[in-house]
Amino acid sequence: MSNRLRELREGKGLTLKELVDDLRKVDLKISSDTLAKYERGEREPKLERWQKLADYFDVPIPYLQGLGVSRDVVINDLVDKIIAEHNQFSTQFSSVGYELQQKITRSDIEYLTHNLGVYLDNSSNTVDKLIKNRDLKALRYLVGKYIPLVNDYSFLASIPNNVNDYYSALSEKILKDKYNPFTDIFSVNTEIDNRDVKIFESICDLLVSNADTKATLLERSDDKKIEISNKFQELFELLTDDTDDQRVLEIRDNVKKLLDVYASDDYKLATDTDAQDKD
Repeated sequence: MSNRLRELREGKGLTLKELVDDLRKVDLKISSDTLAKYERGEREPKLERWQKLADYFDVPIPYLQGLGVSRDVVINDLVDKIIAEHNQFSTQFSSVGYELQQKITRSDIEYLTHNLGVYLDNSSNTVDKLIKNRDLKALRYLVGKYIPLVNDYSFLASIPNNVNDYYSALSEKILKDKYNPFTDIFSVNTEIDNRDVKIFESICDLLVSNADTKATLLERSDDKKIEISNKFQELFELLTDDTDDQRVLEIRDNVKKLLDVYASDDYKLATDTDAQDKD
Protein backbone atom coordinates (compact mmCIF):
# COMPACT_ATOMS: atom_id res chain seq x y z
CA MET A 1 0.00 0.00 0.00
CA SER A 2 1.34 3.43 -0.93
CA ASN A 3 -0.17 6.81 -0.17
CA ARG A 4 -2.00 8.88 -2.80
CA LEU A 5 -0.19 12.20 -2.36
CA ARG A 6 1.37 12.15 -5.81
CA GLU A 7 -1.83 10.95 -7.47
CA LEU A 8 -3.86 13.77 -5.90
CA ARG A 9 -1.19 16.37 -6.58
CA GLU A 10 -0.97 15.41 -10.25
CA GLY A 11 -4.75 15.30 -10.39
CA LYS A 12 -4.69 19.00 -9.54
CA GLY A 13 -2.01 19.59 -12.17
CA LEU A 14 0.51 20.84 -9.59
CA THR A 15 4.27 20.49 -9.42
CA LEU A 16 5.90 19.77 -6.06
CA LYS A 17 6.88 23.43 -5.73
CA GLU A 18 3.39 24.65 -6.59
CA LEU A 19 1.88 22.33 -3.98
CA VAL A 20 4.40 23.52 -1.38
CA ASP A 21 3.42 27.14 -2.13
CA ASP A 22 -0.28 26.27 -1.84
CA LEU A 23 0.22 24.44 1.46
CA ARG A 24 1.93 27.46 2.95
CA LYS A 25 -1.27 29.41 2.33
CA VAL A 26 -3.10 26.98 4.63
CA ASP A 27 -0.40 27.23 7.32
CA LEU A 28 1.47 24.04 6.43
CA LYS A 29 5.16 24.76 5.92
CA ILE A 30 6.90 21.90 4.19
CA SER A 31 9.86 21.64 1.79
CA SER A 32 9.71 20.15 -1.70
CA ASP A 33 12.26 17.54 -0.65
CA THR A 34 10.23 16.43 2.36
CA LEU A 35 7.03 16.32 0.30
CA ALA A 36 8.76 14.20 -2.34
CA LYS A 37 9.89 11.77 0.38
CA TYR A 38 6.31 11.58 1.66
CA GLU A 39 5.12 10.74 -1.84
CA ARG A 40 7.73 7.98 -2.23
CA GLY A 41 6.96 6.58 1.21
CA GLU A 42 10.47 7.28 2.47
CA ARG A 43 9.16 9.42 5.31
CA GLU A 44 5.88 9.30 7.22
CA PRO A 45 4.02 12.53 8.08
CA LYS A 46 2.83 13.01 11.62
CA LEU A 47 -0.93 12.82 12.20
CA GLU A 48 -1.28 16.62 12.26
CA ARG A 49 0.32 16.85 8.83
CA TRP A 50 -1.79 14.00 7.48
CA GLN A 51 -4.87 15.95 8.60
CA LYS A 52 -3.77 19.20 6.95
CA LEU A 53 -2.88 17.41 3.74
CA ALA A 54 -6.23 15.61 3.77
CA ASP A 55 -8.05 18.89 4.36
CA TYR A 56 -6.19 20.50 1.47
CA PHE A 57 -7.16 17.72 -0.96
CA ASP A 58 -10.64 17.44 0.59
CA VAL A 59 -10.35 13.69 1.20
CA PRO A 60 -10.37 11.60 4.40
CA ILE A 61 -6.99 10.61 5.87
CA PRO A 62 -7.46 6.85 5.17
CA TYR A 63 -7.96 7.55 1.46
CA LEU A 64 -4.90 9.82 1.36
CA GLN A 65 -2.84 7.15 3.14
CA GLY A 66 -3.71 4.62 0.43
CA LEU A 67 -6.53 2.55 1.90
CA GLY A 68 -9.20 1.13 -0.39
CA VAL A 69 -9.13 1.81 -4.13
CA SER A 70 -8.21 5.03 -5.91
CA ARG A 71 -10.77 7.17 -7.72
CA ASP A 72 -9.06 6.73 -11.09
CA VAL A 73 -9.05 2.94 -10.79
CA VAL A 74 -12.74 2.84 -9.87
CA ILE A 75 -13.64 5.13 -12.78
CA ASN A 76 -11.72 2.93 -15.22
CA ASP A 77 -13.29 -0.26 -13.83
CA LEU A 78 -16.79 1.22 -13.98
CA VAL A 79 -16.27 2.21 -17.62
CA ASP A 80 -15.05 -1.31 -18.43
CA LYS A 81 -18.11 -2.78 -16.70
CA ILE A 82 -20.48 -0.38 -18.47
CA ILE A 83 -19.11 -1.49 -21.82
CA ALA A 84 -18.93 -5.20 -20.98
CA GLU A 85 -22.47 -5.36 -19.55
CA HIS A 86 -24.09 -2.83 -21.85
CA ASN A 87 -26.82 -5.20 -23.08
CA GLN A 88 -27.27 -7.03 -19.78
CA PHE A 89 -30.24 -5.14 -18.39
CA SER A 90 -30.33 -7.01 -15.08
CA THR A 91 -27.06 -5.64 -13.67
CA GLN A 92 -26.32 -2.46 -11.72
CA PHE A 93 -23.41 -1.65 -14.04
CA SER A 94 -25.52 -1.73 -17.17
CA SER A 95 -27.88 0.78 -15.53
CA VAL A 96 -25.06 3.31 -15.14
CA GLY A 97 -25.07 4.00 -18.88
CA TYR A 98 -28.77 4.85 -18.71
CA GLU A 99 -28.11 7.12 -15.74
CA LEU A 100 -25.39 8.95 -17.67
CA GLN A 101 -27.77 9.46 -20.60
CA GLN A 102 -30.29 11.05 -18.24
CA LYS A 103 -27.70 13.48 -16.89
CA ILE A 104 -25.56 14.42 -19.89
CA THR A 105 -26.05 18.05 -20.96
CA ARG A 106 -25.39 20.10 -24.05
CA SER A 107 -22.38 21.65 -22.34
CA ASP A 108 -21.00 18.13 -21.75
CA ILE A 109 -21.40 17.34 -25.43
CA GLU A 110 -19.65 20.59 -26.37
CA TYR A 111 -16.80 19.81 -23.96
CA LEU A 112 -16.35 16.28 -25.30
CA THR A 113 -16.45 17.54 -28.89
CA HIS A 114 -13.97 20.40 -28.43
CA ASN A 115 -11.60 18.83 -25.88
CA LEU A 116 -11.66 15.11 -26.64
CA GLY A 117 -12.44 15.21 -30.35
CA VAL A 118 -15.60 13.13 -29.96
CA TYR A 119 -18.32 14.09 -32.43
CA LEU A 120 -21.73 13.91 -30.78
CA ASP A 121 -25.20 15.28 -31.35
CA ASN A 122 -28.02 16.00 -28.90
CA SER A 123 -29.87 12.75 -29.57
CA SER A 124 -31.38 10.59 -26.87
CA ASN A 125 -28.80 7.80 -27.36
CA THR A 126 -25.57 9.79 -27.05
CA VAL A 127 -24.11 7.64 -24.27
CA ASP A 128 -25.17 4.48 -26.08
CA LYS A 129 -23.03 5.60 -29.02
CA LEU A 130 -20.08 6.29 -26.73
CA ILE A 131 -20.39 2.80 -25.26
CA LYS A 132 -20.65 1.08 -28.64
CA ASN A 133 -17.67 3.08 -29.96
CA ARG A 134 -15.69 2.39 -26.77
CA ASP A 135 -14.92 6.08 -26.28
CA LEU A 136 -13.10 5.50 -23.01
CA LYS A 137 -12.00 9.08 -22.35
CA ALA A 138 -15.51 10.45 -22.87
CA LEU A 139 -17.06 7.78 -20.66
CA ARG A 140 -14.46 8.36 -17.94
CA TYR A 141 -15.27 12.07 -18.01
CA LEU A 142 -19.01 11.42 -17.60
CA VAL A 143 -18.57 8.77 -14.89
CA GLY A 144 -16.23 11.06 -12.97
CA LYS A 145 -18.74 13.89 -13.17
CA TYR A 146 -22.07 12.15 -12.61
CA ILE A 147 -21.63 8.87 -10.71
CA PRO A 148 -21.65 9.78 -6.98
CA LEU A 149 -19.63 6.88 -5.64
CA VAL A 150 -16.42 7.92 -7.46
CA ASN A 151 -16.42 11.17 -5.49
CA ASP A 152 -17.29 9.54 -2.17
CA TYR A 153 -13.76 9.20 -0.82
CA SER A 154 -14.84 7.63 2.45
CA PHE A 155 -16.50 4.87 0.45
CA LEU A 156 -13.47 4.50 -1.83
CA ALA A 157 -11.22 4.10 1.21
CA SER A 158 -13.48 1.31 2.51
CA ILE A 159 -13.62 -0.81 -0.65
CA PRO A 160 -12.15 -4.32 -0.15
CA ASN A 161 -9.31 -5.55 -2.37
CA ASN A 162 -10.81 -8.97 -3.04
CA VAL A 163 -12.09 -8.86 -6.62
CA ASN A 164 -15.52 -10.36 -5.97
CA ASP A 165 -16.08 -8.25 -2.85
CA TYR A 166 -14.81 -5.20 -4.72
CA TYR A 167 -17.36 -5.42 -7.52
CA SER A 168 -20.09 -6.41 -5.08
CA ALA A 169 -19.39 -3.25 -3.06
CA LEU A 170 -19.54 -1.11 -6.21
CA SER A 171 -22.81 -2.72 -7.28
CA GLU A 172 -24.42 -2.20 -3.86
CA LYS A 173 -23.26 1.42 -3.75
CA ILE A 174 -24.69 2.12 -7.22
CA LEU A 175 -28.03 0.70 -6.10
CA LYS A 176 -28.01 2.73 -2.89
CA ASP A 177 -27.14 5.98 -4.68
CA LYS A 178 -29.79 5.33 -7.30
CA TYR A 179 -32.55 5.51 -4.69
CA ASN A 180 -31.17 8.66 -3.10
CA PRO A 181 -30.81 10.93 -6.15
CA PHE A 182 -31.43 14.18 -4.26
CA THR A 183 -28.92 13.73 -1.42
CA ASP A 184 -26.31 15.97 -2.98
CA ILE A 185 -28.89 18.45 -4.27
CA PHE A 186 -30.39 19.11 -0.85
CA SER A 187 -26.97 19.72 0.68
CA VAL A 188 -26.08 22.60 -1.63
CA ASN A 189 -24.10 25.05 0.49
CA THR A 190 -25.51 28.41 -0.60
CA GLU A 191 -27.83 31.09 0.69
CA ILE A 192 -31.23 29.53 1.35
CA ASP A 193 -33.17 31.17 -1.49
CA ASN A 194 -30.44 30.47 -4.01
CA ARG A 195 -30.17 26.95 -2.63
CA ASP A 196 -33.85 26.29 -3.32
CA VAL A 197 -33.52 27.70 -6.82
CA LYS A 198 -30.58 25.34 -7.41
CA ILE A 199 -32.63 22.43 -6.10
CA PHE A 200 -35.41 23.21 -8.57
CA GLU A 201 -32.93 23.47 -11.43
CA SER A 202 -31.32 20.18 -10.42
CA ILE A 203 -34.74 18.49 -10.27
CA CYS A 204 -35.41 19.68 -13.81
CA ASP A 205 -32.01 18.45 -14.93
CA LEU A 206 -32.60 15.02 -13.39
CA LEU A 207 -36.20 14.42 -14.33
CA VAL A 208 -37.07 16.38 -17.46
CA SER A 209 -35.56 14.92 -20.60
CA ASN A 210 -36.97 17.26 -23.25
CA ALA A 211 -34.58 20.20 -23.76
CA ASP A 212 -37.25 22.72 -24.80
CA THR A 213 -39.46 21.80 -21.86
CA LYS A 214 -36.53 22.10 -19.49
CA ALA A 215 -35.64 25.54 -20.89
CA THR A 216 -39.23 26.73 -20.36
CA LEU A 217 -39.23 25.54 -16.76
CA LEU A 218 -35.92 27.20 -16.00
CA GLU A 219 -37.33 30.54 -17.17
CA ARG A 220 -39.86 30.55 -14.32
CA SER A 221 -39.44 33.12 -11.56
CA ASP A 222 -37.23 32.37 -8.56
CA ASP A 223 -40.28 32.55 -6.29
CA LYS A 224 -41.97 29.78 -8.26
CA LYS A 225 -38.81 27.69 -8.27
CA ILE A 226 -38.46 28.06 -4.50
CA GLU A 227 -42.10 27.10 -3.95
CA ILE A 228 -41.74 23.93 -6.01
CA SER A 229 -38.39 22.91 -4.51
CA ASN A 230 -39.81 23.25 -0.99
CA LYS A 231 -42.68 20.94 -1.89
CA PHE A 232 -40.26 18.40 -3.31
CA GLN A 233 -38.13 18.45 -0.18
CA GLU A 234 -41.17 17.91 2.06
CA LEU A 235 -42.33 15.03 -0.08
CA PHE A 236 -38.98 13.30 -0.21
CA GLU A 237 -38.48 13.64 3.53
CA LEU A 238 -41.73 11.75 3.96
CA LEU A 239 -40.68 9.22 1.34
CA THR A 240 -37.66 8.25 3.40
CA ASP A 241 -39.75 7.44 6.50
CA ASP A 242 -40.64 3.83 7.14
CA THR A 243 -44.23 4.13 8.25
CA ASP A 244 -47.68 2.68 7.66
CA ASP A 245 -49.35 6.05 8.11
CA GLN A 246 -52.07 6.25 5.45
CA ARG A 247 -51.39 9.94 4.76
CA VAL A 248 -47.73 9.23 4.05
CA LEU A 249 -48.65 6.30 1.83
CA GLU A 250 -50.97 8.55 -0.17
CA ILE A 251 -48.25 11.19 -0.49
CA ARG A 252 -45.79 8.55 -1.66
CA ASP A 253 -48.23 7.52 -4.36
CA ASN A 254 -48.71 11.14 -5.39
CA VAL A 255 -44.97 11.69 -5.55
CA LYS A 256 -44.53 8.74 -7.88
CA LYS A 257 -47.21 10.15 -10.14
CA LEU A 258 -45.62 13.58 -9.94
CA LEU A 259 -42.24 12.17 -10.95
CA ASP A 260 -43.85 10.49 -13.94
CA VAL A 261 -45.24 13.86 -14.97
CA TYR A 262 -41.89 15.61 -14.52
CA ALA A 263 -40.12 12.96 -16.58
CA SER A 264 -42.56 13.02 -19.52
CA ASP A 265 -42.06 15.03 -22.68
CA ASP A 266 -45.58 16.47 -22.50
CA TYR A 267 -44.73 18.08 -19.16
CA LYS A 268 -47.31 20.19 -17.35
CA LEU A 269 -46.32 21.62 -14.00
CA ALA A 270 -48.13 19.54 -11.40
CA THR A 271 -48.41 22.44 -8.95
CA ASP A 272 -50.26 24.62 -11.43
CA THR A 273 -53.99 25.06 -10.97
CA ASP A 274 -56.70 25.54 -13.54
CA ALA A 275 -56.80 29.21 -12.62
CA GLN A 276 -54.51 30.08 -15.49
CA ASP A 277 -56.79 28.30 -17.92
CA LYS A 278 -59.78 30.16 -16.56
CA ASP A 279 -57.97 33.47 -16.99
